[in-house]
Amino acid sequence: MTYIPRHKVTDLIPNKFEAIRVAALEARRLNARARTLDVSLPGKITTLAVERLLTGKVSWYDRREREIAVQAAAEAAAEAEAKAVAEAAAETEE
Repeated sequence: MTYIPRHKVTDLIPNKFEAIRVAALEARRLNARARTLDVSLPGKITTLAVERLLTGKVSWYDRREREIAVQAAAEAAAEAEAKAVAEAAAETEE
């Protein structure tokens, strides 16, 4: 089994358990893709998945952080729309 220093993984994904989950999902995806295309992958699929995670070929995001960012963007859009409506109302009064 290949040794992978923990700090390399936790630099990308702070929670080591989440990092394991992401690597496992990538291994499943690679395995399904290899079976679909009837291709033999070099080496162990789990090692390949972790290597892809470490090289940045696997996209990952924290769901909570993404939800906060989406909520902040929605609030900013609502504020911009309210400001535009207020400016339009002020122009029509003049």
